[in-house]
Amino acid sequence: MGRKKIKQHSCANCGFEFSANSEKINYCPNCGQENHNPRFPLIHYGYELLEGFLHFDTKFLYSLKVLLVKPGKITYDYINNIRGRYTPPFRLFIFILIFALLIMGIFEKNLAKSGYFGSYSAEAIQKNLTLSEIFDQSADSATDRILVPPFSWVMKNPEISNADLRVLKKTSSDSVGAWLTKYGYNNNPLTRFYALNKKLRISRNMTVPELTLMISGIFKWLFLIMIPVSAFILFVIFYRKKLLYYDTLLYSIHFTSFFLILYSVFLLEVLWLINVNQLILLILSVINLLFLTVYLTVSLKKVFARTWLSTILRMFLAFIISFAAYQLIHYTISFNSGK
Repeated sequence: MGRKKIKQHSCANCGFEFSANSEKINYCPNCGQENHNPRFPLIHYGYELLEGFLHFDTKFLYSLKVLLVKPGKITYDYINNIRGRYTPPFRLFIFILIFALLIMGIFEKNLAKSGYFGSYSAEAIQKNLTLSEIFDQSADSATDRILVPPFSWVMKNPEISNADLRVLKKTSSDSVGAWLTKYGYNNNPLTRFYALNKKLRISRNMTVPELTLMISGIFKWLFLIMIPVSAFILFVIFYRKKLLYYDTLLYSIHFTSFFLILYSVFLLEVLWLINVNQLILLILSVINLLFLTVYLTVSLKKVFARTWLSTILRMFLAFIISFAAYQLIHYTISFNSGK
């Protein structure tokens, strides 16, 4: 940015006169003050801040290309100190996150139209009803479940109706275990945790726009929180000599950046096809999932240099643990948010 600085003929601090051919014209040789006028319009400093923070240049475009078409290479190169050609990992992540947040914002405006508790919510929004009031007006026959994946894969998770949930809503927190047993669930700390979350959800005194804003905030924080959490899980599961937590953190940042791009594309597909052709949307969802799985496998193989079989087995173990951690963190934040 030095070429944009306005030079002075004399030092404003001590009065030293600069000569035209002085080698030290950038700084005063007498007092050391930098020789430029710092008074610029505010927009200039905004530009400097934006340029320094995002620095959208050929490095970014090259980094984006490598991130998308060469799974794991950008992390592998960074670990091996080949980094001059790439945008720094966190700066790359921030720029992609900004793009993803814009897409999420568009998606959120359409989220409420899908309804809650089996009821259409457009009218509820107009009437400014709370989630508790919407639930109270929903049909008894609408169904739901307490547990979420991956816990629902290994534990009993019977389908329950809104009528059953109305009983839960009136049940005291100390008696939730008895409710779980009555409706066919195991009574353990995990099922009680999710039952209490469900009880809170159907009792919230929040309007649909307030809830949508809360959910949006939770998901945005989750993307950041899961980066170091996933990095630690990878560090343990893919551990080998000379592997540093820094290495798995780099991988986690790069993979999350890729995931945000794929997730944004998926949200756009949902917005485009949800009311047009749900079969095509289902096919595209499966394709996105397969693409993500292949990308994850190839990138892990590239970065951690395990055999294919070892990479796949460790990947599925890391996925299950990370997914479980994600759900627990997600519901913990949700349980302590809103009203």
